[in-house]
Amino acid sequence: MMQDLLARRIQLTPRPQNDSALPLEVAMLGHCPGRVRPERLLALKDALAAIRQAGFGEVIDQILTNPACASLYHLPLPLHSASEFHDIFPDAASAPAQYRSSLAGNLAWLAPCVEDFFANGGHRLWVVVIPEEESQQGFFATENTDLTDTSTLRGIATLLAVPSVGSICLPDLERLQIPARLPDIPRVRLDNPEPAFLPCSQSLDDDHRERRNTSEMALDDLPEPIEFQRVLREVLHWLTRYRPDIQCLLTLPLAYASEIDSPDADPEALELLTNMQLSDAAHHLRQVQFFYPYLRGQGRALLSPVGIVSGKQAATARSAGPWRSIAGQPMVSKNLPYPRIKRAGVVSLRERPGISILELRNNRIELDDERLCVPALPADDYRHAASLDRFDGYRSAELMRLMGYLRRQLRQFGEQLVFNSDVNDPRPKLLIEHFLRQLWQRGALRGERSEHAFSLRQIPAGESTLLLEIEIAPALPIDRIRLTFTNSGTDWQTEVRSV
Repeated sequence: MMQDLLARRIQLTPRPQNDSALPLEVAMLGHCPGRVRPERLLALKDALAAIRQAGFGEVIDQILTNPACASLYHLPLPLHSASEFHDIFPDAASAPAQYRSSLAGNLAWLAPCVEDFFANGGHRLWVVVIPEEESQQGFFATENTDLTDTSTLRGIATLLAVPSVGSICLPDLERLQIPARLPDIPRVRLDNPEPAFLPCSQSLDDDHRERRNTSEMALDDLPEPIEFQRVLREVLHWLTRYRPDIQCLLTLPLAYASEIDSPDADPEALELLTNMQLSDAAHHLRQVQFFYPYLRGQGRALLSPVGIVSGKQAATARSAGPWRSIAGQPMVSKNLPYPRIKRAGVVSLRERPGISILELRNNRIELDDERLCVPALPADDYRHAASLDRFDGYRSAELMRLMGYLRRQLRQFGEQLVFNSDVNDPRPKLLIEHFLRQLWQRGALRGERSEHAFSLRQIPAGESTLLLEIEIAPALPIDRIRLTFTNSGTDWQTEVRSV
């Protein structure tokens, strides 16, 4: 209304205050079809400085030289609001994408996931735009990737150069993994009405009979999804090797289930995860948090849940710490979980292989629990254990976020102290001890006293080496509460125990 009155001579671009100290920064990779306005990125001076600091200064110089011909592909963009995103990519939410499917439609998922992220409290989001013609391969690193040369970084490898990123989402990669002709849940068929004379203005559409339009009948020439095993291999190869502090949020792929005549979680993907839990590479799965199901609303196509989940995780990490779970907290969304899961299915997927399930409770979307397929521990700590049940408490996604946060903080401490401290200077040890004590006071570490929560000692390692050994006792979440009622004679006794 205001723009119409002023003949569009005034354009508002809300820009929140930049907060440089965030415990959890999220990145999203996806598609942005339609127009791109690099000149609007040049107006974000803080964003340009952050991109240069990540090592992409040459790309910024090229945009400054010729904004009209500049490309923003494979470039991490730090944004602080959905308005900034739509200002740079004005058609991303409405322009048709190249890949389309009968279930997910023909619109890219990056734009609505960005909106979901900020709607759920996210503060800073790194966006990496992938060219649509590169298909799934555009999300992965290439063979000539050289981490010392940012011009060779593609897809997920571009985020390896951003040290503050702690979580990665791939919404449009998930969209490409939806089979083009995967059928929807069948509608209820109604009996045909009795013939009668009706006015021409009366609608005869009962909205219950299946109809096929032109776009749904032209899906035979679209590429098939790639194997889920390859997706995990391409994502985890670089993360486990160079960024063990990053957690990837990924939704399970869908497949047609003939026994229920409906889309359902791909059984081959579930079998793959179950088999990987018993392999030597099982500990790599600690860097992936799997979700199910997807989201869908009235008149809306399918959508990934990673936007609302990552936004809530970032908001909770900022207010209460990255070690706090978002399970049971309401998430803002215009959509509902799809397909719906019965309670028995929720428990089954949660226990094995370990999936975080979205549920509708009291007309709001919540996570049943934040689960990992494997404990968030080094492989040697649990691989040869007689019983893996004692490590079940470590299969918590918030514990993995805590470990990633510690890695990033300690790396930052090391970079600050490398040129400013002597080996015999006691200040580095005191600084880290103060940091760990603060974590204990905020509930990240367990123990009645601070010496029970962590241990810090300096190990002699030569004249020019400072070696500190840190041991911590992370606070384990209460996985479930077990109530036991015992009737001894006429006396009832109650026992409450957390498991």
